[in-house]
Amino acid sequence: MYFHVLFAPTGERAIYQNDKSTEKLTVKDLLEWIQQRFHFESSSGESGNRCLSLSYDGTELQAQWFIEDINIRFGATIKCIIKEGM
Repeated sequence: MYFHVLFAPTGERAIYQNDKSTEKLTVKDLLEWIQQRFHFESSSGESGNRCLSLSYDGTELQAQWFIEDINIRFGATIKCIIKEGM
């Protein structure tokens, strides 16, 4: 399975590829990969909290969901945004 990840703050795209079909990848796992790939550090301080959020086909993806269950089309794009003040 592979799909594109659009990191909206910079407009940069990356391809995520998971060759292990038996492995159950969660949205949380994908968020951790995105944090490493785009060198994103969440913050929690006086200026507010920042965290990543993913959406696909108009739906915000929840951290505990399994990627396989979302039925992401081959080569589709998942959008990643930064939420502030959570």
